Amino acid sequence: MNQIVSRGHTRPLTEIHFIQDGSDRTLLVSSAHDKLPQLRNGDTGDWLGTFHGHKGAVWSIKIDRYSRTLAATASGDFTAKLWCLQTGKEIHEFKHNHVVKSVDFSHDTKRIATGSQDGILKIFDTTKPEISPINRKISSDISEAITKINWVNDNNCILVAKRNGTLELWDTRNSDETPSKIVKLTSNEAVIDMEISHDKDIILVANGNHVTTLSLSELSITKSYEMPSPMKFTEEGGASLSPDGTKFLAGASDLWLREFDINTGEVLQTFKGHHGPIRCVRYHPSGNFGASGSEDATIRIWDLHSNNNTT
Repeated sequence: MNQIVSRGHTRPLTEIHFIQDGSDRTLLVSSAHDKLPQLRNGDTGDWLGTFHGHKGAVWSIKIDRYSRTLAATASGDFTAKLWCLQTGKEIHEFKHNHVVKSVDFSHDTKRIATGSQDGILKIFDTTKPEISPINRKISSDISEAITKINWVNDNNCILVAKRNGTLELWDTRNSDETPSKIVKLTSNEAVIDMEISHDKDIILVANGNHVTTLSLSELSITKSYEMPSPMKFTEEGGASLSPDGTKFLAGASDLWLREFDINTGEVLQTFKGHHGPIRCVRYHPSGNFGASGSEDATIRIWDLHSNNNTT
């Protein structure tokens, strides 16, 4: 089985993301419980840099899509940070009142949103980071806490995933603290991962023992796939849609990464190698590779077209 094992973290991974930087370079960022988010070459897994400054586990990391010059992180130390991607230097620290679980850039890079465990959604201006953020109270009960957030493609709306198995669409232009739409998933367990494919009009969500697809434009469930036992998205796991929209990767509690057919839900390939539960998963922009981050503190980049993969 062809794979690259990328070491460098010393604690369980929390999030990984690829981004295409020009025609000949792919970047991979990762966050982990070791407080040290990292930047890698997305094709080779080689370490490029570490972001120093957080004092708690880092739960989320993103690179801005527009310029690929900024990174943002969310941490258990009650802060989010904005970084220069080229130098690794901290540009600004955004203070919060609770653990920050998720962060995302707007598509024009002018704003970042953060979701905290106290149910507060904050929107900051990256061009004037010192000014006060826009705040929205998403929930007041820990059972409905924010787990993941993603901007949708109009730079005004944010999709919020919650611990009670719901998705909510929030319009940042509205001052009232009411979501535009609410969707209840098949399982009422916490949403562990959420990915949006804007060009395919698909939202992919992992929670409980299901991976669910939704129409982004309609915000309605299209399919729900029950995962093979004992695979379960309880405290860990991730799912990712292939760039062509025909397959998805998923990994969770049972150490194995699997690739599925999105039409039938059939397992196409199984990838074995991690020594701990899988905590995060993403496709490479080419679709030829997939990456998984694990509780074993490694990132593995898998060749999806290798003849040695098991089914």
